[in-house]
Amino acid sequence: MDLPADHPQKLDALLKPWNNSDAPGFIVGVAHRGRTVYRRGFGLASIQQGQANTPQTRMRIGSTTKHFTCLAALLLAQEGRLDIDAPLRQYLPELDSISGEPSLRECMLHTSGLRDPNDLLLPFLNKTWNHYPAPGHLLQLANRVASLNFPRGERMIYCNQGYHLLSRVIERISGQALGDFLRERILAPAGMHDTELLTSDHRLLPRLADLHLKDGDGWRRGLFPSEELLGEGGMVSTVDDMLNWLARLRNPATAIGGSTVWDQMLRKPRYSSGAEGDYCLGLIREQWRGIEIVHHAGGVIGGNSQMLAVPAHELDVIVLCNRNDASAPALANQIVEALLGAAMEPFATPAPRPGLLGRWYAPGSHRLIGLLETALPGNPDKVLAMSIQSQNMGALLERDGQWILNCSPHGRVTVTLPSEERPQFLQGHDNGHAETWQRLPDNGPAAEVLAAELLGRYRDAELCLEAEVVLIDGGLHIDLLPATGHSRLHLTPYSLDVCGFVHESNAFANYPVVGSLALERENGRVTGLWLSTARTRNLHLLRSA
Repeated sequence: MDLPADHPQKLDALLKPWNNSDAPGFIVGVAHRGRTVYRRGFGLASIQQGQANTPQTRMRIGSTTKHFTCLAALLLAQEGRLDIDAPLRQYLPELDSISGEPSLRECMLHTSGLRDPNDLLLPFLNKTWNHYPAPGHLLQLANRVASLNFPRGERMIYCNQGYHLLSRVIERISGQALGDFLRERILAPAGMHDTELLTSDHRLLPRLADLHLKDGDGWRRGLFPSEELLGEGGMVSTVDDMLNWLARLRNPATAIGGSTVWDQMLRKPRYSSGAEGDYCLGLIREQWRGIEIVHHAGGVIGGNSQMLAVPAHELDVIVLCNRNDASAPALANQIVEALLGAAMEPFATPAPRPGLLGRWYAPGSHRLIGLLETALPGNPDKVLAMSIQSQNMGALLERDGQWILNCSPHGRVTVTLPSEERPQFLQGHDNGHAETWQRLPDNGPAAEVLAAELLGRYRDAELCLEAEVVLIDGGLHIDLLPATGHSRLHLTPYSLDVCGFVHESNAFANYPVVGSLALERENGRVTGLWLSTARTRNLHLLRSA
């Protein structure tokens, strides 16, 4: 399909709201049939320096790094130096306490069951998001955390820890730092000379944009609390380098590693339920409005990115963003719609049904979902969306009597359309595994009602983690550092059995840790708490005597 003759004007009009000289913004690159047809910077690369974003500006690509890491491992496997179906401990024997014997491939597919330290564990163990632990802490953490989110291979939950450990394996087998291996074996041969691994936000690089966090009417600098960002999300690049890379990605026969490697990269997995997943080896393949797209986004502290290809139409889109209050994936979708709208199916998002809006809880798995109204860019009508563990995950699709949520942190969640206007139960599946959710009250109990049951100390012996539930000014909190009250989770009761929470002491206020808490009772007494977030399931705190 040819692009509209006025496609530059269409894109200029779409992106005009971001064309500001006093705020950070985006860099956008679009190619069609291997030829760049649009490349432009919007807003500032640095508010502090007053420098504009341009196509030459380098920016973090976050988790888009992941498929480069997978490719690095497959290149070593192609040479017979690595077996991606071997357990992690074969290459990292010091992980003698790691649970479940996950393989390298399961780490790549996010099916390892490992907990993600960038999620709930970081504020729990470090007390605040802006704590900088010593290098090597992720390896140490992998050995300490024996509990799993789920048995390996059962389903998927996005896990940066698996990719960090994969990075360590690549370094050990290759005898090189990951950044050196990526440069010599992938980036330099691909002509990507403005792309590299940057392990710390404190390092300075020429032409690298600052990251910006919205803070009221002003901005704060975005810095990730780590000195060892590796294959989980450590790369920086430019739109030109990434468009060059996408052209190769769409033509595996001439791509680095050849067609055999890329067949593995793009092969969809199956979970223990038999359900097929969309998350391949660091890349997502899915059907969206009747077309297949291959993509991966990246989120960083103070920005985000999206890399998206539409293979059938030879269309490639790169959006690099250095502000946290805007969405590169949403903007990339709008660009595709503007250019390919005539070839795409209409939106299949269901309209909200008032009798279904609210929170729903599965007692067996402690899985909390919400059905809510949301607005899509360019669509004035409200549509139905889903939250998971109190975090909004996006609009639902309606197909074959089901509402479907496809999201990279969780895989596919489906809900069977109920016939009642206001049902008390919903049936559905999570990565193919059956779930039953029950309706929670529209208005939860007062904090004082739960306080009598909840107040007290709780402990996770595995992590040497202490917490205390306290009542402050009529509100329930989990104090993560009782000696000083330095860091807390604020609880919102949803029912007598379930609360939501938000990490109120987060240094990055617009990058919150949110989740749910389920009460464990024995003989009518609360004996423990099950904490869950988008990437953590059922972290158990046992009540202290």
